[in-house]
Amino acid sequence: MKKMIFILGITSLMLTACNQPKSSAQVLKDETQRHEIMQTIANDKEMMTEMSEIMMKSENAKMMMMQNQDMMSMMMGNRGMMQNNPGMMQGMMGNMMQMAQTDSVMRKNMTGMMANHRAMMQSMMQTMQEKGIMSPECMKANMQNLDKMKMDKKGMMDNGMMDNNKKE
Repeated sequence: MKKMIFILGITSLMLTACNQPKSSAQVLKDETQRHEIMQTIANDKEMMTEMSEIMMKSENAKMMMMQNQDMMSMMMGNRGMMQNNPGMMQGMMGNMMQMAQTDSVMRKNMTGMMANHRAMMQSMMQTMQEKGIMSPECMKANMQNLDKMKMDKKGMMDNGMMDNNKKE
């Protein structure tokens, strides 16, 4: 009887030792499991909200999102999530502004994107004028410069000088 209990004890120890839980890194190495986990998170509102909050706290994730034009278009577009969630938009814009303050490359990219959007530039200049940062004369001159830049850019495009598909 003692031998039987001893054998059962050893067998159960061996079985429990073989069934140790995997670490998260081990689970994520398996492509199938990793994909299933991501699908589960993406399809669950609570988990997706938690994942979004974690991503907004990660500098790496924020940079990846900023550099992904499709993602930015989806979030900022006509039917994007930002339109229906002003809090998310303000939080994201605040984070982007903070990052731009310390990252000169990001700051240059953001200002370049804004400079290509006349309505955005006009709105910003109006806000600056309302806050007394810019005079009405300065705003008028800047708007004329924007119009001139738009015309110059159009002329360059018509001449094939700004074709994004051509290599210089």
